[in-house]
Amino acid sequence: MTLSMRGFVWRGLAAGAAGGAAWALFLRFVTETQIGFALEFEDAAGLGAAPGEAAMFSRSTQHWGGMAGALLYGTVLGLVLAVIVAALHHRIASRNEFGRAARISVGAFVALVAIPMMKYPPNPPTVGNPDTVNQRTSDFLLLMGASIVVVFVAFFAWQWFSERGIDGAQRFLAVGGGLAVVAAAFFAFWPPNPDAVNPPDNEAKPALVVAQDAPTAVLDQLLASARTNGDGSLRDPKDPSEALDLSKVSDGSALKGTPVAVSTSKLVDHGYTTAVWHFRMLAIAGYALMFAVFATTFGLLADRKVKAEAPARVAAGAATA
Repeated sequence: MTLSMRGFVWRGLAAGAAGGAAWALFLRFVTETQIGFALEFEDAAGLGAAPGEAAMFSRSTQHWGGMAGALLYGTVLGLVLAVIVAALHHRIASRNEFGRAARISVGAFVALVAIPMMKYPPNPPTVGNPDTVNQRTSDFLLLMGASIVVVFVAFFAWQWFSERGIDGAQRFLAVGGGLAVVAAAFFAFWPPNPDAVNPPDNEAKPALVVAQDAPTAVLDQLLASARTNGDGSLRDPKDPSEALDLSKVSDGSALKGTPVAVSTSKLVDHGYTTAVWHFRMLAIAGYALMFAVFATTFGLLADRKVKAEAPARVAAGAATA
């Protein structure tokens, strides 16, 4: 190993910052679109309700804060991964530092992201029950800790098989298959996700009323459409939780002032489950991008240093001889 621990640390910090910056940009310009959709559903579900408390931070502040947090997280993670590369340097067979950093990054991604996030996938803001945050967080962190242990065991098992000349499909089946079995056991026996994701809806809370100055022709068409389609959005003024008995409505003008409950799916131009699914996939993709940028940047910085020192080592060896 030609790099000192200090060299690994500084290159890890720089590579981690690069990975964090890439993740921050991904969050702002890609993942943020799905967060915006989730906020639209929240606004639609609260249509007609009394104004709630103002957000502590504006959306702009949240954007910059999220990006700063991603940069800081990437930098710290880069430092940790660089130290691990240095500590396991003699155990990782690779022609260059990029190969070592890539192997460590893949292992870290599996332990920190893939396994725990498949069991407890992230939700965009406003989605899920906030009362379950503490339980979900503790379950997630415990699973992450167990995943880290399992990945380290898999790494040393791979080394053990290699030292005994067992490689190829046999080694992959033993280590990879064992890791897959343990991960499946985690999914089966770890506490289930306590947060059922239910679409926000305001159908049971009528937020609109038919306008008093609505044209008669429009009201007649509304009544005819409601009778034809069996639409339950028109509610009984005396009990808005119940659908209006259309058989007792003589003509469209009688609908003036009638409460109307509209589903959020009709108010927002995006599928709720699709937005949640896309957010989860983009969250995992953002982490993958961060690890990939870290490994690439660290490899470029470290391998450049090693190659620069190679001629000097050769010359020193020749002079000694």
